[in-house]
Amino acid sequence: MSRVAAYAQRLAALPRALAILELHPAGLPLADLAGELAVLPEDLREVFMAYYLADLVELGSFEQPVVEFFAPEAGDASDEDPATAQWVRVVTQDPERELGVDHLSAEQLGRLFEAGTDLQALEPGNETLRCALDSFQAALWPAEGPAGAEWRASTAQQLHQAAQDRRRVRITYVRQWHPGSGERVIEPYRLVRTRRGWEVDAGPADDIAPVRTFLVSGIQTCEVLDESFAVPLDVDALLVAQRAPVTVELVVPQERRWAVDRYAESVTVLADDEESVSLRADLLPPVEQRLGLALLLCGPDAFVVAPRALEDSGAHLATRLLSHHGYI
Repeated sequence: MSRVAAYAQRLAALPRALAILELHPAGLPLADLAGELAVLPEDLREVFMAYYLADLVELGSFEQPVVEFFAPEAGDASDEDPATAQWVRVVTQDPERELGVDHLSAEQLGRLFEAGTDLQALEPGNETLRCALDSFQAALWPAEGPAGAEWRASTAQQLHQAAQDRRRVRITYVRQWHPGSGERVIEPYRLVRTRRGWEVDAGPADDIAPVRTFLVSGIQTCEVLDESFAVPLDVDALLVAQRAPVTVELVVPQERRWAVDRYAESVTVLADDEESVSLRADLLPPVEQRLGLALLLCGPDAFVVAPRALEDSGAHLATRLLSHHGYI
C-alpha cells in the first residue's frame, strides 16, 4: 500500500472514532480506541492531532476544540500534552457534524468528485490526487464510477494539452442553442472552468464569430489531430470580447430566482419583498437565448426592466419552441 493510500485509510477511521467517543463521554484510552478501529495507536494519534490542531486554528481561544487529549486523574483541569496523552474524549454533542461527514448530500459528494476530476484534467501527473479520487470513487460507486465525469475530465485534459501544443481537434458536438449535432475541426485557444463546467474557447473565425465557445459536456467525440495552428495576434482581445457579459435588470418571483442564477454569470439583488425580487444579472452571449430561458422558467410574472431591446426575449423563445414542436 502506498504512503498516500495508507494515510487515506487512517483518515477514514476518524468519523468512526468520533462516533465511538460520543458514546463514552468520559473518554477512552487511545490504545483501546485504536484496537477497536484496527489501526495503530500512533497512527490514530497522528490523525487526531491533525484534527485537534485544525480545531484550535479555526476556533481560536473562544471555544473548546472538538477533540481533547487528557489524563483521567487531572479531571476537567487537564492540560495534558496531546503528543503524549494516553486518553482522548470529545467535548461536543455532535462531533460528526463538526467534521461535516454526516451532512453531505449525494449531490454535494458528486460535485466534490467532479471538482477533483476537473483538477486531475489539468494535473495528469498528480498521483496523490489520482489516488484520492480512486479511493473516493471506490467508496461512492463500488461497481462502476460515474462515466460521465470521467469522460468530461479526459476530454478536458485532451483539449487543455491540445491548446498548449497548438494542435487542431476534431469534435462531434451537440449544439447548445440549436437542435442537432455536427462534426467540426476546432483550434482550441484555452480551456476554462465556469459554473457550467469545462468550456473551450476556440477558432477558427467564421462568418458568425471570431471565437466560439464549446461546452465539454456537449462534446461526444474528441480527436487530437497532427495539424498545428497559429494563434491570432489579437487572441487576448478576442477572448475578452467573447466573454464580455451584458447586464440585464429584471423582476422575477421570489420562488423562481434560481432560474436567473442558473443562466447568469453573476446576479445582484437590487430590491426584494415576499413575492418578487429585482435583480441585476450579467449574461454571456447568446444573451437573448439565455435570458429567454430564464424568463420562461420564471413564468408570466417575470419581466425585463432594461435594456428594453431584450424585453421580448421570453416571448421570442416561446414562439420558436412552439413552432419547432409543431404547435404553431
